[in-house]
Amino acid sequence: MDVFLKFIVEELVPGHFNLLILRVDWNYAYESHLELRDPNPLTLQDVKRIVSICRKHNIRIAPQINLLGHQSWAETTYALLREYPEFDETPHVDTKNYTGWPNPDGLYCKSYCPLHPDVHKVVFALIDELIDAFETDLFHAGMDEVFYIGDDKCPRCSGRDKAELYAGEVTKIQNHLAQQGKRLMIWGDRLIDGKTTGIGA
Repeated sequence: MDVFLKFIVEELVPGHFNLLILRVDWNYAYESHLELRDPNPLTLQDVKRIVSICRKHNIRIAPQINLLGHQSWAETTYALLREYPEFDETPHVDTKNYTGWPNPDGLYCKSYCPLHPDVHKVVFALIDELIDAFETDLFHAGMDEVFYIGDDKCPRCSGRDKAELYAGEVTKIQNHLAQQGKRLMIWGDRLIDGKTTGIGA
């Protein structure tokens, strides 16, 4: 923690940075869902130290949890789908079979099912807790590199328009934040038309 605070003071402040997007994911000691904590997570005390130093130097903070996509990487399934496998958009794809990209399963990283009736109870609790801890009005939901969406084998999403599913999830998270006067940030790659631009898949 001391090294990170030193980085803020010695690198970000002289560089006139005024926004820190901090990828937290499961690396926080959540109280709303203790089961989703990674080992050795940031404590509330750690977060308050970050908040204090950033406030002193007029740096806004946007904590990030990767939502929708990036629920796994290579052979590792992350906390949300590990603890709630029923949220998995593609439960028939086993990350243990990952062989690099490309692969027969089309596995880059897992996604949760945006239409699962219980997923947002968990996700929104985490968002709210993180926003409160960081005392911020910004939240970053990631939402990049979503390749598993509207899977043909998903009982809820099969046959649905993938763009509408994605837009629906962005809207749902945005509306939740807006009700509290907070703002949503996401990475923009899924908003780029790959067929027109040749950028991305």
